[in-house]
Amino acid sequence: MIAFDRVSLALGSFRLNDVSLTINKGDYYFIVGPSGAGKTVLLEAIAGLHRPERGRILLRDEEITTLPPEKRGVALVYQDYSLFPNMTVVDNVGYGLRVRGMQKEEARSEVAGLLERFGISHLADRYPGTLSGGEQQRVALARAVAVKPDILLLDEPLSALDPITQEKFIDDLQRLHREDNLTIVQVSHSRREANLLATRVAVIIDGTLVDEGMADIVLNTPRSREVASFVGMGNILDGAVTANEDGHATVDVGGRAFEALTEAAAGEEVTLCIRADDVVLAVGDGRRSSARNTMAGTIIRIVENGPVAEVKVDCGIALTAVLTRRSVRDLSLVPGTPVTLSVKATAIHVIRG
Repeated sequence: MIAFDRVSLALGSFRLNDVSLTINKGDYYFIVGPSGAGKTVLLEAIAGLHRPERGRILLRDEEITTLPPEKRGVALVYQDYSLFPNMTVVDNVGYGLRVRGMQKEEARSEVAGLLERFGISHLADRYPGTLSGGEQQRVALARAVAVKPDILLLDEPLSALDPITQEKFIDDLQRLHREDNLTIVQVSHSRREANLLATRVAVIIDGTLVDEGMADIVLNTPRSREVASFVGMGNILDGAVTANEDGHATVDVGGRAFEALTEAAAGEEVTLCIRADDVVLAVGDGRRSSARNTMAGTIIRIVENGPVAEVKVDCGIALTAVLTRRSVRDLSLVPGTPVTLSVKATAIHVIRG
């Protein structure tokens, strides 16, 4: 569907470096990475807003490197929605249809259907400045979908929304992807969004594509420490293998021994990646666990984020677990509470080198 073939371009001091990737028809493709990495530049290059100085961009197996944006069949929704402030919701949603010359009655019918589909019919005569962030986002999405693009490009569409509105909008995007079979490319910082929506993921750092593939592989088995950080691994620990018997390795991390599955040999330096939701926490001595890695510690910090809470524990090294906010309350967890953490060896991803 979309292919970048060794694409490079410069924008001021920023440079996109020799990027090659493929986005298949029907993908929900996430681009993740730190601020300033080049995620939005990639999105805008697909839309035709930037022309590569080297390499090719292909769409449907045809080169579109120099094709103007209006002929690409793509729609781009920015983080700030970019609605026309002097137009009503109806006029915003129908703008693209009018530009394409659709007859007034046909356009009116099309827009009415879109307003109903996105649950914004009651906002038809309102202006963007009177709408909430979630309402503006729905209007922007309806306007983008109105022109029936083959590809929908989304630049951090959830970042400005409150948690409840985010949940509703995620449902909207899932339904849109499923029902319209749209190819969607989304820039995001959120691992949770990627887990819920992505079929494939690309990680870009400093203008360079450092990892790409199926979402579950990139998110759960990152290739490097840098990638692990930007896909949201809650625990990234550097250590060295002290022994290995038939792929069952013992890894020393700051004086703590972890058992993990890897072919890394004794003496080899490795990085252990453990998702925070794979760390099981119990109060006090805890209950018996089948996990190979069990250790006692003390809670040093609890950070609530919506319905969940990150619980940081000092076990000689710092480890982070994720619990629901209700569990934190029910267990009476506070800084200073003694706890036991356990992690299965199969839940530890090992990066070698």
